[in-house]
Amino acid sequence: MAAGAGRRMGYRPKALLHRAGQPLLLRQIHLLHLAGLRHVVVVLGHHASTLQTLLAQAAPGFTHPVQQAQNPAPDAGPGSSLRCGLAALPPDLAAVMVLLADQPLLEAADVAAVLTAWQQRPLGIALLQPCYQGDMGPPLMFDAPLRQHLMAQAPHAPGLRQWRKQHPAQTLLWPATHPRYTTDVDSPEALQALQAQGVMDVQQPLLKS
Repeated sequence: MAAGAGRRMGYRPKALLHRAGQPLLLRQIHLLHLAGLRHVVVVLGHHASTLQTLLAQAAPGFTHPVQQAQNPAPDAGPGSSLRCGLAALPPDLAAVMVLLADQPLLEAADVAAVLTAWQQRPLGIALLQPCYQGDMGPPLMFDAPLRQHLMAQAPHAPGLRQWRKQHPAQTLLWPATHPRYTTDVDSPEALQALQAQGVMDVQQPLLKS
């Protein structure tokens, strides 16, 4: 999911922020490929042309092809972007994983842990989401029936959050032991804090033209 405008960041594409010299968007794709996920779709909206340029430049280095889905109305909310991504995936998948482009702390082991938790989930669980000290964050996973339900919703429907509230018995808030799942870069203050910790690059390289 990389369709946001980045309003709190001064309309700066957060997916282009760098960690260890790598744009966050490419880092997330790499994590998914390391976890063995072959069908990766990047949902674009605001800043689409800039991110498309980045993806085109990086494509030769991808383990598997990466699809793009563009949300024509990204301001309709994350549910709208999610439906665009779901529509671009193969129809026969047993489950879907969703994560955001602006989660800088995630590691390959974190993605793998969510996959393992999904595979070991109790019977009847349709949605799994990491939870750390009461806060929830991606990557989350859900099954094929829930995917079909989400795709059938109206364009401005609320999406997963409303479904989770209405179906607590089918939702597993998986207990995480660290804040990497719940840390994102939503504001200049958050970016500065991560830069001070040495997580994010202070100088952000320009995208090649």
